[in-house]
Amino acid sequence: MKRSTIAVLVAACMGVGAALVAFVAFSASTDGCTAEDDRLIASLGKLDILDAHPAHAKPQGGRGSGCDSVYRTVTVRQAYRPSGQVAEMLSFYQDAATADGWKPSPKDEGGVVNCFVKSVDGRDVHLSVLFLETEDDDYEVNVSSSVSGRSRC
Repeated sequence: MKRSTIAVLVAACMGVGAALVAFVAFSASTDGCTAEDDRLIASLGKLDILDAHPAHAKPQGGRGSGCDSVYRTVTVRQAYRPSGQVAEMLSFYQDAATADGWKPSPKDEGGVVNCFVKSVDGRDVHLSVLFLETEDDDYEVNVSSSVSGRSRC
């Protein structure tokens, strides 16, 4: 092979390698949680509302958490298996949230409120109850907040 051909092949391999390294580095920085996110998750995980549930609802596993790297939002959740009606669950959480200092989100209007907000350590935290489309009709109690201040239910 000519030296010029070898030089072109080496340059091409180096370019592809550099692109691959850049892609992996970018992916690593946008996937998963940052140290700041992890601290926020630890703080949210201590909120009492995650342990509140009607007597007939049973916790399903431990707490889960996740990060949205685009909006810099973290969520901590606890799943439950209900044995009552959805309206009963929502009514329970409306009462429990209000008693714990949560306020209905300004975006929730009338009827059954399913999104609440509370200031925790100077940061808005949102609370929601989500009914999952599972075989057992489990639901999750979610609390979320954002490092950037743009969280919502």
